Amino acid sequence: MAPMAKKPVAVPRRFNRGRTRILWLGLAALIVAVIFLISPAFLKRSAAKEQVRLPAAVLGAIREIFPKAVISEVGMEDDEGMTLFVVETRVGETYVEVVASPDGVIAEVSIEITAADVPQAAMAAIRKAAEGAQVTEINTVGAHAEVKDGRLVKLLVPRTTYWAEFEKGGLAGEVTVAPDGTVVELSTDIEAKDVPAAALAAIQKAAAGAAITEISRDEARAEPQDDRFARLDPPTVAYWAEFKRGELFGEITVAADGTVVEMSADLEAKDVPEAVLAAIHRTADGASITELGRDETHAELDGGEIVRLQKAEVYYWAEFQKDDTAGEVSVAPDGAVVEVLKWKCVTENRDEGSCKDHRIRLNRGRSPCPAPQSA
Repeated sequence: MAPMAKKPVAVPRRFNRGRTRILWLGLAALIVAVIFLISPAFLKRSAAKEQVRLPAAVLGAIREIFPKAVISEVGMEDDEGMTLFVVETRVGETYVEVVASPDGVIAEVSIEITAADVPQAAMAAIRKAAEGAQVTEINTVGAHAEVKDGRLVKLLVPRTTYWAEFEKGGLAGEVTVAPDGTVVELSTDIEAKDVPAAALAAIQKAAAGAAITEISRDEARAEPQDDRFARLDPPTVAYWAEFKRGELFGEITVAADGTVVEMSADLEAKDVPEAVLAAIHRTADGASITELGRDETHAELDGGEIVRLQKAEVYYWAEFQKDDTAGEVSVAPDGAVVEVLKWKCVTENRDEGSCKDHRIRLNRGRSPCPAPQSA
């Protein structure tokens, strides 16, 4: 997990199916979409037999909006020190993603739509950003709350943007635009030869011989300002890369000049400091440790510029599960426990299994872009 106590890194990150998207728009469009999706014509599949392992409050919040949504994947992410659950569902044949706090406050609802449902200005901006690539998916994304001071604060007026994914020649990209066509964020896969030399050197150093599996160029082009988006001049640009060694993954975000913004890597127990590992086991209290990792923050956004921290912030994290309880813990290098989150798992059919056979995937280190916002 991304360390829950660290400051948010407000630079463009690898956009993960809209989970770092900034949101805009009115409540009316979202309400219409929700009513449309929960109408009987769209409730073609029953969730009666699915197993859902979530905090009860999160499951309840989703069921209140989408009573018969079929939940397909559960993930988690860190936003300004707060853990949020990311739940992917299907309502009929439509993809719907809900982001919520552990106590069931809805932060974001993302609904798959078609190009015909997108305002003309927004669709034109999407096609321009794709530069001839095939647009493979479009979502309308409504934000209901944003993280402030470690808690979710409900927005007076929900925000909505339009997010699209495109692909050409094996390389993919993602773009987020406002209804008026303002491009908020743009991320495009690139090849190593297209990365500035200093940035590529930093990526290769972090990978330490591991295979670099993906690189993208990420831009923040606008940020929320009152009731509109204000364009950033110039845009904030960063490079993100993923690398893999065996079954262990890592990722890094760097500036064009090679400044490391943040890093995250899976670890084996033997690579975790003794004091840290002892604290993790004490917190898990007999539960199985399912995954370990280390996160580092070296820089942050200050006034639109990437500024190095005087001292890097380093945390170790772990996931653990036992029977109907799951959890995560963040630990400082000296073994001090920073924060713990535990919850009872909820299943639709309680006699069909427990948490121990369900691996929760974390969206580690992917914080909002370009400024601290809700997921």
